Amino acid sequence: MLSSFRVSWRNVTRHKKRFFFTLVAVVLGIAVMTSMLIAKETFFNLMDEQEQLTAGNADFRIKGNERFFSESELDGVLEKDELAGEVRILTKRGFVDMDTEYPEQTTVRFIGISNLQNGLIELPVKEGDITEEGLIITENAADLWNKNLGDKVMFQGMGSLTITAIVNEGGIINSPESMDEALFRDFGVIVPLKVLQGWTGMNNQISEYRFNVKNALDKSQLLSSYQLKLEDTNLFVQPIVLDTQQYNDIEGMYFVFDLIAILSIFISAFIAFNMINTSIVERKREISIMKSLGYTKGNVFKLVLKEVGFLAVLGTLFGLGIGIWLGFVVQDMLITAIVTQDIVHHVEIITPLITASLVGLIFPFIAAALPLYKAANTPILEAMFNKNVSFSTLNKLHIPRIILGAICTGIGLIDNVWAFLFLFVGLVLLFPLWMKIVQFVLSPILERIFGFSGKQAVRSIHQFVNRNANTAAMLAIGVSLALFMSAALKSLPEGMEDDIRETFGGDIIIEKETPWTDTDIQRVNGLADISEVYSYAEIPNVTWHTQRNAIREFSIISFSDLDGENMFNVIEKTDKNSEYPSIYVGERALQEWGGYIGDLITLNTPASEGRFFVKGTVETSHYTSYVGFVEEAVVRDILNWPWNYHLVVDVAEEDSIPIILSGLDNIFGETIVYVDVMSSTIEQAKSGITGMNDLMQGLLLLVIAISAIGISNTLFMNTLERTRELGTMRALGFTKWQVRFMIMAEGLFIGITGVIVGTLYGILVVYLNAISKQAPMFLSFSIPWTSLALAMAGGIAFTLIASWLPSNSASRIPIKAAINYE
Repeated sequence: MLSSFRVSWRNVTRHKKRFFFTLVAVVLGIAVMTSMLIAKETFFNLMDEQEQLTAGNADFRIKGNERFFSESELDGVLEKDELAGEVRILTKRGFVDMDTEYPEQTTVRFIGISNLQNGLIELPVKEGDITEEGLIITENAADLWNKNLGDKVMFQGMGSLTITAIVNEGGIINSPESMDEALFRDFGVIVPLKVLQGWTGMNNQISEYRFNVKNALDKSQLLSSYQLKLEDTNLFVQPIVLDTQQYNDIEGMYFVFDLIAILSIFISAFIAFNMINTSIVERKREISIMKSLGYTKGNVFKLVLKEVGFLAVLGTLFGLGIGIWLGFVVQDMLITAIVTQDIVHHVEIITPLITASLVGLIFPFIAAALPLYKAANTPILEAMFNKNVSFSTLNKLHIPRIILGAICTGIGLIDNVWAFLFLFVGLVLLFPLWMKIVQFVLSPILERIFGFSGKQAVRSIHQFVNRNANTAAMLAIGVSLALFMSAALKSLPEGMEDDIRETFGGDIIIEKETPWTDTDIQRVNGLADISEVYSYAEIPNVTWHTQRNAIREFSIISFSDLDGENMFNVIEKTDKNSEYPSIYVGERALQEWGGYIGDLITLNTPASEGRFFVKGTVETSHYTSYVGFVEEAVVRDILNWPWNYHLVVDVAEEDSIPIILSGLDNIFGETIVYVDVMSSTIEQAKSGITGMNDLMQGLLLLVIAISAIGISNTLFMNTLERTRELGTMRALGFTKWQVRFMIMAEGLFIGITGVIVGTLYGILVVYLNAISKQAPMFLSFSIPWTSLALAMAGGIAFTLIASWLPSNSASRIPIKAAINYE
């Protein structure tokens, strides 16, 4: 007697083409999900790793409201028995001695560090020894300066140092990738603190002091103690926080990855359900005979369960292998599109593989739940005498399904980021209705194009309406999602440019080591093509707690005139007033905080801990709206920040920006900390979106391809269940080509229906997101006609390809074998 495993394997592979295409669909579904999980997990951890490298391992930092302060000012603040480690940092600007076309390409940001052996600052070492006294540069700097380990580097007006280590980009120092980029960005290098102090004549001066405290101590109590000791001084203390949200607004990308993963598995599960369900219906009589010979419900259940197990195990094994490769490709494209440096990163595989393995092994059994129930409960006599094992004709629409579909569609219209998933559930449930409507329109066209074959195809479509409708619905979801992503990625660059231009403040932002004085501003105004100049204050690393008691940080920026403000737009504010100073919170920061407008938020500021009245929420391009804004008087008088280190420059003509930058560099030279140009910010934002567009389109085409496999599988099943019918048609004079055209017409009808309905739903989703309050302000309603044409052409092309094999198989069935088929 054959083993039960061999019997199950024989049953599941009885129709090899159907099994093959189902397996391919399961493999691709798991592969896409695995790649999405790998890319998401890798990028999420990459952001944390980079923030960890930047923040280091210290518990606290002490800085001043002036750029530099004396090391002696720390005396009496810290007790030696509290410290577990410390590091002193000095940041200055200088110039490397090299021949370049533009002097701006030689700017260097020096970071002098007192000790690299205490573990408080981490560096991603590429080669060399960072603990050796010398010069540490990044790999970009090494390439552009043409320097290697052991070479000497000369700096203008300072001295020279030997390169003792080369580190990868990321963390506390970064360098531009090209000399063109070096026009707007400084090279980052690390030197010994004493060396930098000597070069700049700033003996005993530092910019920042970081330290660790012993684990047994209460850090919250220590923070209060340090704040009390530093009260009424120029120094302030802050806990060091790992918070990447100020520099990365990528939650929407994670949502898209989750959506693609869910969609791919959903489509694969449906294809698996179709195959298993059809297999059970085909073997109805066989199962009844088995039960008459003594098989119990449990025996039948186990037999079919093993068949599903073969599909689950094989699909998971192959899917994970392809998914790992695809995950590497996706995350490389993602990092190239979003991250400006070529940074070293570790690909996260373990957690995604465990998750994908569990889903891959479980979802075929979930898809098989109803067919398994049918198999175990097949009535013996009814099945033995019912020779017609095909699906019954479903001419009527199921009223409960339509009602449930309408309810899900209504939920999908709610303004919520996850609610529109119900729109797709409603699409599937209502698809028989949409199919009847499209059938009414397309039937005459198919009959005209394919003749009598088209007429027979329309009848066959009606015969398996639910199965065909569900298959077309999968394609419709893929098309609608592709259209939505194309519209979003098309409108985002334009919207982001408008948003940046509206809230950047001007054309150039300059931060200087020393405060901007009236004399400095007059000198800037003296440059040609300057239309407006004003200074503002920015307090970095202001920490606070969310409503869930998680610690976060952002920057606070000053403003002078709310009505004339050009660095943010007020979205909502309250008419209420408070005795506490007011703050306007960026919309992303407000969401992360978890409070509401009119509530009080507690901030750790340079003037110690204080409570602030959340007057309103704003939208701004600065720090992707993860920021706070307060009036200038509050910054000076309450927050202990008396100086403005930032200057906004508005120019008459953008073409004059390079000349103005050169003039600013000639005047202020080494005192400039950084320069941010609005046009460069716009280009960087656009380039990231462009790279994402190519990635997302490729992924969504893959989802459409999985849907096309579902169409091919459905046509195989439809054809198999009509084997006798096809044989009879051939016996009555139907040619092979007429049979082939009939099957292809069926597939074309399914594909066109999916494309039409998917396009309509896609436009609806684009519109709903454009008017949504939860969507980005710069996401507008626009139809990407090129992408629409590609999605429609791709959907129909995939359908025709998917229809070819079933039509070819159907036309080759021998007439005698087809007539005698049961």
